[in-house]
Amino acid sequence: MDHLHHLHDLFRRFPGIGPRQAKRFVYFLLTATPSYKKELIDEISRLESRVASCPSCHRFYDKKGNNQTCSICSDTNRSQETLMVVAKDVDLDAVEKSRVYEGLYFVLGGSVPLFDQELDSKINSKELLHTIESRAKTGLREIILALSLNAEGEHTRELVESLISPLAKKMGIDIYTLGRGLSTGTELEYSDSETIKNALLSRKRETAL
Repeated sequence: MDHLHHLHDLFRRFPGIGPRQAKRFVYFLLTATPSYKKELIDEISRLESRVASCPSCHRFYDKKGNNQTCSICSDTNRSQETLMVVAKDVDLDAVEKSRVYEGLYFVLGGSVPLFDQELDSKINSKELLHTIESRAKTGLREIILALSLNAEGEHTRELVESLISPLAKKMGIDIYTLGRGLSTGTELEYSDSETIKNALLSRKRETAL
């Protein structure tokens, strides 16, 4: 495989990027200035050393100084009573943009494919249980499952709810799902702020399993 095809193949591995878009990226880089390409290469090479996964919520964040957790988890003004579970960092970003939620988060790191029942290899399931148990000691009272309303999101929500329900019941924690506002088939990351606000305000309490 020559260099152009290899680079094209690397871009195609990006989520949501098809053959035509990957080809545009390749030809853009071919015509980009040397300074831009150097800046891009430098930033990619620094990802491992400058970006980390928060040990508390598992979102990615810029490491600065001696901070051991992300800015959200270390913010003492955030409510300790609510924990929102999202699939990806981009979902968290969408909720933060709405400015309607002031609690804490947990990022699953993905979703579970349909017909797949294996959680541990697909999402941060063990870490979620540990976080709930730890947060319960500091006042956690409510968990919001904020997952996309598509088939894979619903499947993941059902599995996560089954996983955490026994612990939540034991700890006296209520489980909620997003209410009206999000349309069926909608991915959270593409929802506007008003839609997210309405879905949060009308969240539904789930019956304990």
